[in-house]
Amino acid sequence: MDKKEIFRIIKTFSSARAPSGLEKARGELFKSELEKIMTGKNAKVNADSLNNYFVKFTGNSSKKTIAILAHMDEIGGTIRKIKKNGSLEFSKRGGYEGRWLVSRKISILNKEGKWINGVIGGRSPHATPPKLRGEEKIEPLEMEIFIGAQDKEEVITKFKIHVGAPFVFSGEFELLNEEYNKNIISGYSMDNLVALTGLILLTNKIVNSLLDGSGNLTKSFDLYIVATTREEIGTEGSLFFARNKSIDEIIALDIGLVENFPGTVSSDIKLNDGPVIVWQEASGSGVFDYQLCKTLVEVAEQSNIKYQDGVLEFYGSDAGKVQKWLGIPSALVGIPTMFAHNVPEICTISGIEDAAELIYQYLKNHN
Repeated sequence: MDKKEIFRIIKTFSSARAPSGLEKARGELFKSELEKIMTGKNAKVNADSLNNYFVKFTGNSSKKTIAILAHMDEIGGTIRKIKKNGSLEFSKRGGYEGRWLVSRKISILNKEGKWINGVIGGRSPHATPPKLRGEEKIEPLEMEIFIGAQDKEEVITKFKIHVGAPFVFSGEFELLNEEYNKNIISGYSMDNLVALTGLILLTNKIVNSLLDGSGNLTKSFDLYIVATTREEIGTEGSLFFARNKSIDEIIALDIGLVENFPGTVSSDIKLNDGPVIVWQEASGSGVFDYQLCKTLVEVAEQSNIKYQDGVLEFYGSDAGKVQKWLGIPSALVGIPTMFAHNVPEICTISGIEDAAELIYQYLKNHN
């Protein structure tokens, strides 16, 4: 696929918002893109009861089963309280901090399935004493959303918003400076639209090179390609899927954290230096399978794929939880991404391509 087609795919996925627990619309787009690739092949895209979308390719001897995962959901929030004056209080849905929320535009899903625009309010610097500006720690639970309603009754009857309604963060999804660079993407929900798009690229490579005429995998293992749900709120989708399938090995595709600001903890990951092979996450409580990580490094070096080693301190993933709680050997491949869990996030089309190629080479050379 060329870069223009890859951008079309990720832009298509971005058109369906997917707060954790409501990923079906994005899952249907994922299914549609997979079906285009698999036309004429003996493979079907399925969804389980938790709305994980997956396809299985059967190998020629099925000695083991490998699953490649990427999650569909994105961070957002949930309306917790409707106040008498028409403003809304909220809880987080996924992890982020309050310091970047002031004046952030959001979209709330109402009872009729419409997205209602809102703005998270905060004190203006023109009305805040200097001491408070420097000392104030902004907590999301103390913040409010303005939608233009006059009172609580109007929120409920006119805007059709209820306690429990989900919201996502709004913004533009685009090439950052298309005239000058057709590789850098700027947008919301890059975590994990980039990896979801990577699954499409990977599947395209598999269909074109690793399947026989009947649509079966020409390898000695079975393979699942899985778009998972609820990762941002505890990796529920991946755990549910892995518990209900006989899986021997998992590789999750997600974002790799590009951080170089003072005060951050990082592995000095760069935006353009290749996919990140993650050895550990979650402040040391998420240790990936050493041999699987080592093999991914060897594959990258043998295939002349530029790669980076990473340890992600304040981070958790589908792969990490499956390794920890189910004992399935797992690895995490990250697509370098800047400004994670903010809006906008920054990534590159080449980063998606390189991560998909690394996993493809691993599968291609797997005995």
